[in-house]
Amino acid sequence: MSSLRILMAIFILILSNNILSAQASADKSSSFIAKGITLTEAEDQDWSIYNDEENKTYYIDFEKITFNLSEIMVFNSQNEVVFKEEVFDLPVNTIYELDFNGYESGDYRIELRSFTKYIRKDVAVK
Repeated sequence: MSSLRILMAIFILILSNNILSAQASADKSSSFIAKGITLTEAEDQDWSIYNDEENKTYYIDFEKITFNLSEIMVFNSQNEVVFKEEVFDLPVNTIYELDFNGYESGDYRIELRSFTKYIRKDVAVK
């Protein structure tokens, strides 16, 4: 009976040690991201964005992009973030709808970002 308890205690110690080391690794990687990674502009900027000017809507075709996206950001003419959404969990065949109906007329920049690079497109909302 005591050998069974000893084996269970050893098993619990090994399991808790693995959990703690996994959490420490996750903390290190998130702090690395939090400190900032310099994103580079993707050389291949051939991505498809379709607009419906009447409805102030832009459609982004994920299949045309050569890397997996992590987020979509929209900046106004003062370079302020007016929209940001994480999209890393969306399928690669997604057609993303970006609605500008709530925005004033003007110039905006759409940035599609991965964890290491980005592509951007300037758009005008009338």
